[in-house]
Amino acid sequence: MKIAKFTTQKKNQDRLNVFVEKDGREEFAFAIDLDVFIKYELTKGMELEDDFVRDVLQAEEEQKAYKAAVNYLSYRMRAVSEVRDYLVKKEIDESAIKRVIERLIEQRYLNDAEFAKAYTQTKFNTSPSGPVKIKRELAQLQIAPDLIEDVIAAISHEDQLEKAGKFVNRKQMETNRRSATEVQQRIQQTLMQRGFSFDIISEAILTFWENEDEDVELSACLTQAEKLNRKFSGYAPYERKQRMKMQLRRKGFPYEVIERALERLAEQES
Repeated sequence: MKIAKFTTQKKNQDRLNVFVEKDGREEFAFAIDLDVFIKYELTKGMELEDDFVRDVLQAEEEQKAYKAAVNYLSYRMRAVSEVRDYLVKKEIDESAIKRVIERLIEQRYLNDAEFAKAYTQTKFNTSPSGPVKIKRELAQLQIAPDLIEDVIAAISHEDQLEKAGKFVNRKQMETNRRSATEVQQRIQQTLMQRGFSFDIISEAILTFWENEDEDVELSACLTQAEKLNRKFSGYAPYERKQRMKMQLRRKGFPYEVIERALERLAEQES
């Protein structure tokens, strides 16, 4: 089998169609990337052995996978595992994927250490994520444990405390309709879900929580009492009051605040 001619593909100038002479006629054989054409020094009239063609097509498969990976990386940094999974979904041969990954690492298109560092900085600075959550996400991306430990250790105690503290300040505004205890419990739960340690959360609440104005907590308790009064309106006065007290205690209001709120509610209804 002999190469008869090459033609450039209309939609992609970097790809060539290879035609061979067969039974006295020119026949399309395969298409290859320009880099593969150069690498194997293909020329018109060149005799093609089966083993040689197999090597060329294998190189073509690898080049297609390489270009797909480079395009995938053009949008943002990726972990090695992300690129591997992407190529697997494209049904690229495993051996070709391995060589492409090695090539990308050698060319520094892929670097899990740099990726982990950038990922951690971006997540911590631009999202609600704390160190524990980021660590878990990096592990899911198959980043090496030692690399994960290094980037997580780089998040300072002060930065964690400041970020958690800002959340505490923001959520404390909810005490105009909830008890301080309930708000703090919600803060703890949310920050734990976001990946902050219990020690950081406790310190943030202790440091950034501002002392409550008694009138603010009383007002919040009264708001909740009014809702419960409507909810339990079908009960006798004494039982309604007991149920309200129990619910308000569960919401974290101090006993003395509850008593004052219920007295205020009784005055409003009289």
